[in-house]
Parts: sequence; C-alpha cells; structure tokens
Amino acid sequence: MIGGIQNYYEHLVYDRIRHVLLESGDPLDTVHMDDLACVALNRLPPRYLRFSVDLTTRLTDEDWDVINRQVNEAVDYAFRTTHRRQELRET
Repeated sequence: MIGGIQNYYEHLVYDRIRHVLLESGDPLDTVHMDDLACVALNRLPPRYLRFSVDLTTRLTDEDWDVINRQVNEAVDYAFRTTHRRQELRET
C-alpha cells in the first residue's frame, strides 16, 4: 500500500475467499488464499481510495449489488482456475 492508498476490492475478495473456504471445510491456507486473491483481483477493475468511507457514502444499493456480483464471479473463477491448474499438475 502506497501512502494509505488501497484497492477497495482487496478486502471484499479476501472476505469472500474466507467465506467459501469455511463453507467448504477447506483449510484457510494463506498461500492458497493469496493465489486465489491474485487471480480474482486480476479480473476486477481497480477501485483505489484513501478512506473506505469515501466510497461507501457514494454508492447506491445498485452499485453494491454490482460490486458483490463482480466479486463473487471473480472469486468463483479463481477457485475454478486454481483447481484446474492443480489437477493438471497432478496428472
């Protein structure tokens, strides 16, 4: 993070990854989580800000729905991609 600037999607992606892993009973392995986050974040547009309140006060309910859908789709893609790559390595 440079000078307090952050990509808002990062914490949303990590929260979603943790949720999916906990639901599935898979371990919360930080290396695996970081791999998943990198794949997911590369599918999302960056949304840089200094203070999260700057963003949250300007978003409508529709904006939140779009953001959550995008995050869910990106994380689902990341899981599919990393699982597929793992299967290829094992064969």
